[in-house]
Order: sequence, then structure tokens, then C-alpha cells
Amino acid sequence: MKTDSIITPFRAVLMALFAIFMLIPQAEAAPQQTTQHGSKIVLTFRNIPSEDKANVDGEYFVSYDDGTLSLPHLSGRIRAVGKTARQLEDLIRAKYIEEKIYAHPIVSAQVGDPKEIEDLNKRYIQITGNVASKRNLQYRPGITLIEALIDCGDITDHGSRHIQVTRKGVTRTYDYFSAHDRSIKLSPNDVIYVPLRGAFEGRPSKIGP
Repeated sequence: MKTDSIITPFRAVLMALFAIFMLIPQAEAAPQQTTQHGSKIVLTFRNIPSEDKANVDGEYFVSYDDGTLSLPHLSGRIRAVGKTARQLEDLIRAKYIEEKIYAHPIVSAQVGDPKEIEDLNKRYIQITGNVASKRNLQYRPGITLIEALIDCGDITDHGSRHIQVTRKGVTRTYDYFSAHDRSIKLSPNDVIYVPLRGAFEGRPSKIGP
């Protein structure tokens, strides 16, 4: 009886330890949030010149097209899609050191919530008028007027150079052949309309300022 009274508590301890060890691998295997096409990344830099923090701290978006990230001062884009926040921190830090921009930067990264990305993807830009393909184009952060038009097959031969963009009930006209106007950033729910080309409307030989 005395032996049994010792063994029983001992077995209970072993079973408890076994249960704990079974839980540990599960905790380690919990998936970490990774970046997706269109993910928002919030970056904070430390141990860099104070006057430069305002230039690099802030929100960035992973490109919908190629899954890359463009950061200030770097000569090329960073392949960001599919990476965790920790992997991004290490990669960005290494790039700034490699290009001798900062000596010992400390980078903190936060990856946007997938629900936020899902909600973002539900917003559209309406493109109609004299374009090759009239449609509702899914909004993506940073999309420009010319990118939206090209995604719809560009303006037709009958399309006017004077592109109308309506946002919250206000319509503004932009010149298709102006580099400045082509690069304006669009917002969710914008409506782009390409009017019919006027009888005497010319076509410049090159893009102007």
C-alpha cells in the first residue's frame, strides 16, 4: 500500500509533464502573419540620424503587381510578399547597411491585418467611356490614373485626351498627355470617364510635363 501511494502521485506528475510537452510544439507551430499582395507595412526606424526619421518612418504597401516594397533611399525594390514582420525587419536592415545608407539601423515592422486588406480589396474604381474595356477595377493603394487606364486597355482612338475623374461628387479634368496628370493617385470609388474625342482635338507626339 505504501508503494502504491508513492507511485500514483509520481504517475500523475509524469502525465502532467507529458501534457505540457505536447502543447509546446503546437505553440511553436502557430502560423505567423505574413505579408500579402497589397499588405500594409508600418515601419519604425531607430539608431539613424534624427533628421531622417520623418523620411523613412511610416506606412508602406506591398505592390499588387510583383509583391515588392519600395523604400526611401534604396536603389531597388525589396521582395516582401510572404514574409513575416521579423523577416522583413532583418531584410530591410541588411539592405540599408549593404547600400551604406545607415551603419547600424534598428527596424521595427508591423504587418497589416488581413481583414483590413480584405476590406480594401472590396473597393473599386469605375472606368467607363472611350476605353478598350469598361469595367470596375479593383482598387489598390498607390494606383495612378495612367495605370488604371492601361489596366482597362487604355483609351481608344476615339477617346479624348481630357480625362474626367469624379470623386465624392466633384469632377476634375486631367490631360492624358501630361506626365503630372497621368501620375495622380486615385482613391477608392473614383469614377473615370473618357469622353469622345473632339473633331479638332490633336494628339501630341510626346508626353509633356
